[in-house]
Amino acid sequence: FPNNIFLSSSDIDADELTDVEEEIFKTDSGTWDTDLDGYYDGQEIFNLYNPTGTAPEKIIDSGLVREYVNPKWQYRVYYPAPWKVDAVDDAANQVLISTITGEYIEIHAFQKNQGQSFISWFAKNATGQQYSDLTKHTNRFQVEQLQRKDGLVGYVDTDNIVFVLVYHLGVEKQILYPNVMRLMFQSFRPVRTFIDIPDQEILPEPAVATTTVSTFVTSTENIVTSTSILDTDTDIVISDSL
Repeated sequence: FPNNIFLSSSDIDADELTDVEEEIFKTDSGTWDTDLDGYYDGQEIFNLYNPTGTAPEKIIDSGLVREYVNPKWQYRVYYPAPWKVDAVDDAANQVLISTITGEYIEIHAFQKNQGQSFISWFAKNATGQQYSDLTKHTNRFQVEQLQRKDGLVGYVDTDNIVFVLVYHLGVEKQILYPNVMRLMFQSFRPVRTFIDIPDQEILPEPAVATTTVSTFVTSTENIVTSTSILDTDTDIVISDSL
């Protein structure tokens, strides 16, 4: 696949939701804390709470998101209510959750060999990827994950299955929904769980948004990303390889 040059989407109020994401979550793009409950909008999405209602209303009870339950593997994940879910194959091993802009998040279930470790599976199947680029996370339902440092790829390893979540660009050539990806990471459960999400976690206040230019290879097997930050005062471009 050819490389595409794209920009990160703007976040006018620096609340960790892009302006496009503010539309789907019905928050105010000019207000840092839409519901004035003391938690900024992106923080509430990250914590799986409703950014438009009085705390502590959970986002799954808000109507802003739906829960997808895979018919074969029974994993569960939240996704924006206006988005569409489609299974690529009859067994629903590969599922695409997409929006009208053409961006979509892919969830793919891969069976492992009996007794196979994640590192062994990763070395064989994640072509072009580096294990050192992954960091460990535990989501709101106490599910351990490995996420690529740019937040666009994640893995959930179980005894027999590896679930892979991948963010794909649309026609806009921008990362319009990075925090939808975070929502999906935070809500993903490989099996039904009775663990209730905890009270809201206090996150650091978001930094002022920057404009980034990145190179992205749209492939589930080989994704390469670099980031450039433009200093608007000096017109110097500083590049950092991710």
